[in-house]
Amino acid sequence: MPHPHDTGYKFLFSHAELVRELLEVFAPPGVSELLEYDTLRRENASFVTPAMKQREDDVVWSVKLSGQRVYLYLLLEFQSRIDRAMPVRMLQYVAALYDHLLRSKAIKLKASGDGLPPVLPIVLYNGDKRWRHSPEVFDLIEPHPAVLSAFQPRLKFWLLDEGQFSPEYLIGLQRVMAALFLVERAAGSLEDVKLAIRHFGQTVANSPRKALIDQALIEWLRHRSGHTLPQLPELDQTDNLLEITHMLETNIKRLIKRAAAEAAAEAAAQAMAEGRLEGKLEGKLEGELEGKLKGKFEGIQIGKLEGEAALLERLIARRFGPITPSTRLRLDSATSSQLEAWAERILDARTLAEVFADN
Repeated sequence: MPHPHDTGYKFLFSHAELVRELLEVFAPPGVSELLEYDTLRRENASFVTPAMKQREDDVVWSVKLSGQRVYLYLLLEFQSRIDRAMPVRMLQYVAALYDHLLRSKAIKLKASGDGLPPVLPIVLYNGDKRWRHSPEVFDLIEPHPAVLSAFQPRLKFWLLDEGQFSPEYLIGLQRVMAALFLVERAAGSLEDVKLAIRHFGQTVANSPRKALIDQALIEWLRHRSGHTLPQLPELDQTDNLLEITHMLETNIKRLIKRAAAEAAAEAAAQAMAEGRLEGKLEGKLEGELEGKLKGKFEGIQIGKLEGEAALLERLIARRFGPITPSTRLRLDSATSSQLEAWAERILDARTLAEVFADN
């Protein structure tokens, strides 16, 4: 059964404008500037590898680079374990692509000037652990006499490890694919998910390609939220991306409040189970329980405020430079509503003063 991320990403990268978004920001250095994006063409990615395995989950595009058509092989990798043999697998897939092009007569090698098209293999990895292994197949070959080196296979893939990018870096890029990666990686808490979804909606709304990519991203967000947050209601009531992200934010806030209430109730129940309230008078029992619930709620609220203030502090430092003592004091003493308002402004504000403006 395909991983839900595989299905969602395969759908996204079936759209030329989103492939362009990926390459403009995350292609190997020096490549994006040479690509002629208006020549992007989706290629058949259903073929058999030398190991006789059908390849249908990957995405293959071709595009002209400095006038020459090259092939982009996007391998979507969502495994819990890193595959050190990935260069060998990619070598098989590229060989299978070449075999497919020759068998289908898309490429001919009859004349002396004919040749195989260049391929840019890209592995998009979304695992929890960072990828530390070499992307080159030659590095997997045991040490050998130099006289044999020329006869060893050589292929290197371009690795996009989503987890290597910090949230601050992704937000600072102000690009749709970076915002999408932020949503993918926002698994630390519901608060992180809420802020990532808000940033995603605002980034798409400000994109010059919004009209071309909006519907595809709406479908992806519905698919993504349905798998990661099944407790939320379905998002079929509207086709407006900002409305959808606002609905997600609102429902996530409700989940946060519900989780806080459940945690407080569980703490009170545990205290009762341990006999801490045994022998108390009815009035004292009620007062003590009320105090525990109140303390638990206050603790959760303080923790939430501290988390929001810390995240906003990082964003301010990213946009406007080092945090001054006065700014830190202002963040530490702010209410939740103030922090939320400042977080919404920071994406568009030109100065720090605009972030903290009264209106």
